[in-house]
Amino acid sequence: MLLAVLAVVTIGLVFVYTDVSWAEVIASIQRLSPWALLPLMALLPIAGFSVAIVYLIAGARFGPVWGGVVVLGVTFVHLVGTYAVARTFLRGPLQRFMEKRQGRLPEVPPEDQPAVCVIAALVPGLPYAVRNYLVVLAGVKLRVLLAVGLPIHVARSYVIILLGDTAHDPARARVAILLGIDLLRAMICALVIWRLRVRQRARQRASIPAG
Repeated sequence: MLLAVLAVVTIGLVFVYTDVSWAEVIASIQRLSPWALLPLMALLPIAGFSVAIVYLIAGARFGPVWGGVVVLGVTFVHLVGTYAVARTFLRGPLQRFMEKRQGRLPEVPPEDQPAVCVIAALVPGLPYAVRNYLVVLAGVKLRVLLAVGLPIHVARSYVIILLGDTAHDPARARVAILLGIDLLRAMICALVIWRLRVRQRARQRASIPAG
């Protein structure tokens, strides 16, 4: 989160204190080779690279339609790669670390896994790679991650893809629309969390013996 804030502040300072314009940034991205970009866009976010930059480049280099197709493909690689890393290299050492401290990794019940994927994809604040790793380490199955998480990640990417597709400085109307989308995302996330809490309380009541 701190890195994302620093990146935003740095970009803002560049625009304020230099002669660099939004159009020049977009034009520079449009000159990049797709054959060099695509492998980097697919692999770097698995290691923690900012996915917002990936979305921005997708919109600027490939446009809103093909940019969405590119994001769909690279997000599939992100999720499968994250699942493979978390289930092979990370889970064992983390499980042993937790056991030494009298703890264990969380295990999401199968019926709650889709809702957890929705929350992980929509909740603000956590870096993209962190939220993906946390979901996998919590026991969410790959098929659920792809069926639920993949379309949500692609849908939310359009907030930034559309900015990247703007050849000139983003208009106020477009920025307002994008902010409205973010607000809707937060509302959906809050609703899903509320439903999970209701379900959890129902489980607790059911587990209390009668009398």
